[in-house]
Amino acid sequence: MSDGVKKWMADRREDRFPNTVAIAHFSPQTQMVTLDQYEKDDLPKALVAEDHAKVAEIMATISHEMAHWADVVGTIWGRAYLKRIYQGFRQLPAKDNPPKESDFASFIDLHDETRRLTFPKYYQTVLESKEAHSTRHPWQISFSAGQEIDAYGRLDPSRPILFVCFHDNRTGERLIRQPMTVGALLETIAVASEYDTIRAVLLGKVPAGEKKEVGEGIRDGLLSRLYEPSLTLYSAPVHLLAHFARISDAALAYDLAATIAHVCLNLCERQFKDILLPDKMAPWSALFPSFKERENRAFAFAVICSNLGHWQNGNDKDTWIDAALKQSGLPGRRSILDRSLEAIAMQKPDGGATRLDDAENYMLELGLGVAMARQKGPTFGPLQAQSHVGVIPPMFDSNGEIYLLPNSRFDLTRFDPETMIRLDDGLYEYTQNLLTGCR
Repeated sequence: MSDGVKKWMADRREDRFPNTVAIAHFSPQTQMVTLDQYEKDDLPKALVAEDHAKVAEIMATISHEMAHWADVVGTIWGRAYLKRIYQGFRQLPAKDNPPKESDFASFIDLHDETRRLTFPKYYQTVLESKEAHSTRHPWQISFSAGQEIDAYGRLDPSRPILFVCFHDNRTGERLIRQPMTVGALLETIAVASEYDTIRAVLLGKVPAGEKKEVGEGIRDGLLSRLYEPSLTLYSAPVHLLAHFARISDAALAYDLAATIAHVCLNLCERQFKDILLPDKMAPWSALFPSFKERENRAFAFAVICSNLGHWQNGNDKDTWIDAALKQSGLPGRRSILDRSLEAIAMQKPDGGATRLDDAENYMLELGLGVAMARQKGPTFGPLQAQSHVGVIPPMFDSNGEIYLLPNSRFDLTRFDPETMIRLDDGLYEYTQNLLTGCR
């Protein structure tokens, strides 16, 4: 693989989604997963050695990142974002495409949209706690709302932000303020996908006498993330849902949060207009119109969760979620996903008959298959991709080599990873240069 690929992998720019231990990344701009700490023969070796723990670890990592890919190519939110990315590629100056001042704003808008996926560190605060928190000694939780700071240093009332705040269990001192963002919803789905894969791999392979111990290990691994102060991007939506639904089971909370997050990523413009402000959120009524106008999907998630009834064993998940959706002014989950699938099926690339257009069209085609596969549930990984789409997207291993899982029919003649990396580098460098002139 070229030196350009290795350099691109090493940069780990802020516009990628790292997983919880930074052993892999997903780049929305290139639609590529990079396995930063695995070589492409690590999984085959683990399979031959029957090292089930290693197999589960690698497959879970791949599933985490593939869930991000699925959300970009196969949801209403993701495909709108993807369209902006390909528009940026087409607007890049070239010999036959000189720079246009009329395009400058769209480059900056895309930069800002990417920045808002998780928000810069300024918007998150983390104070050191005097004692560790856990499910036995949980954080207190509260919610607040604020406004984004614009390029001139002024608060922008048209861009509100919802925060989940965590407090010391004993003193009530606020320790963490975590913005609720699209990125937080994406990570919730990715972690749920990760643990679905771990359960499928481990519980399907280990001897019957070891299943209980393995199951407890899976649960403990999930719980260890919930109260890690540096990982609230991954856990804030889960804590929010658990607070309103009175749920203490971490695996259940992740499953339910991922299901609602997936619904929020598939809301259409009209459905945002119909969202009702719950009484519990009345203090933010002045910000509510802007939350809806901006189609703030994290806020929609909070609205739905605030309308959830207390979870009881034996509840039917779909019925329970649909009741909250109805109270939020929204149709049922199935209706939302059916409507999104219709919209996704109608989408076509904006350009002409070029290789870039074919690459975009290929992602849109695969995304339609992804959307169809996720009608029953939001989690996604190689197992779902192989079963329902027939294609597992390529990845880079730690050496910058293309890694294709067995039996994947991904068409590298339609989508060339190195071309996408060159486009991503060009988009990044051009935008950074523009920012020096306007920020």
